[in-house]
This record gives sequence, C-alpha cells and structure tokens, in this order.
Amino acid sequence: GLEAVALLQNFRPDAMLVDMEMPRMNGLELTAHVRNADRTKNTPVIMITSRSTEKHRQQAKSAGVDVYLTKPFSDEMLINNVARLVRR
Repeated sequence: GLEAVALLQNFRPDAMLVDMEMPRMNGLELTAHVRNADRTKNTPVIMITSRSTEKHRQQAKSAGVDVYLTKPFSDEMLINNVARLVRR
C-alpha cells in the first residue's frame, strides 16, 4: 500500500488491483487515498480478496472500490471488469 502511494506520485495507472489485506496499508486505506487525490480520484479500483462478507463489501464500497471480486475468481471475470472500467 505505501509503495503504491509513492508510485502514484509520478504515475497514474489506467486501473488498480488491490487486496483487502496488504502490508503497511490495507486496500481500503489505499483506495481512500486514491479517491482523495485529485490526480487519481477517477482511477478505477478493483479489490480482489478472500473476504466475502457483506460487511467487507460495504467497507470497500464506502472507500470507493469500483468492483469487488472474491477469491477464487475467473481470469475472464477480471479481464472483463478491467476492460469495462478503462473504457469509461
């Protein structure tokens, strides 16, 4: 998470894939940071996680996650979501 924040200073990705659980800054915190920065606030965020409860889905939605995928997921599902989000 913190490494991503540093990278985002000089790079704006077309989309971001984050996990709920990451070292030093979790995916919710990273997504909130992305949403609060002018240069990345519209960057699509896909969360990939093993957390499947409605509580975690709502936390992700509140943080600004665009798509919430639970493990296991298909490559096709991921690719389709990335394609849809970057075409907006």
